[in-house]
Amino acid sequence: MDMKASYIYTLLSYVFSISALGQTTELGYRPFVEEGKIWETQVGGIKENVYRYQIEGDTIIAGESWKKAYSSYGFYHNSYFAAIREVGRKIYAIAKGSNRPRLLYDFNLKAGDWVKCGMEGNAFCCLLEKGEKADSLLGFQFISYLKVEHIDTIKYSYYNDNDKYFRRFTLTAFDAYQEPYVDDDGFIRCNIIWVEGIGSGAGPFCPWMPLPPRRFSMQQCYIGRQFLFGTDGFHQEEYPSIVIGSQSEVIPPTDVYDLQGRKNNSQFRRKGIYIQNGKKVALK
Repeated sequence: MDMKASYIYTLLSYVFSISALGQTTELGYRPFVEEGKIWETQVGGIKENVYRYQIEGDTIIAGESWKKAYSSYGFYHNSYFAAIREVGRKIYAIAKGSNRPRLLYDFNLKAGDWVKCGMEGNAFCCLLEKGEKADSLLGFQFISYLKVEHIDTIKYSYYNDNDKYFRRFTLTAFDAYQEPYVDDDGFIRCNIIWVEGIGSGAGPFCPWMPLPPRRFSMQQCYIGRQFLFGTDGFHQEEYPSIVIGSQSEVIPPTDVYDLQGRKNNSQFRRKGIYIQNGKKVALK
């Protein structure tokens, strides 16, 4: 290939790559810890019972920079709840009255990964990093496990707002013996959902509470006048065309079937009873 032909080939390759890039939606990491971010979480079945968590201001702990998170309930004013910090897609918090950083979320996890869980007294649930011991609760160490079943991408919009894209993690809860938790009807709970930048469907400080939770439900998340996410977003259909660079962010789940034996992956986010890996799974 002579120099002229080589130049033309290079130019055409560049133009093609730009054209292809224009057809690709890039999904970057969504930060969790942002100044002014607010979560509203309903407690129980009464709509007026809403806890509000807000990130506001900075603090220094052990020479490191943290953000301050406040909580309020009803007409009660904001009170300091925890320090919160984000490091390499890991979300850490230090509960009020404690000096121990605890891991809330790890958005580096991949499909098939396991993570051990514990508690920070009665302040919030947490994940345990390698070698970290769980706190004792009433003289016993509370230990549980989560398994990342799959990771997909969802598209979420609010009224006339622009579409937003989020990574979603679907996890299953296991007990200390790595036996799957079951609900009152005997079905496996595999509906713990995290959304990158938002947290769990049970609220920002409840990373391993099944969804929909019986007592807590994250209603909305916003910054100022910018609405970010609502409770219905946790059940959005997956959106398979989002990529980062050349690698797809969608990790296909194990096939799911309805009770008539028909493959039904697209409906798996909705309420109902399904068969996955030869076992019944109920989403409520």
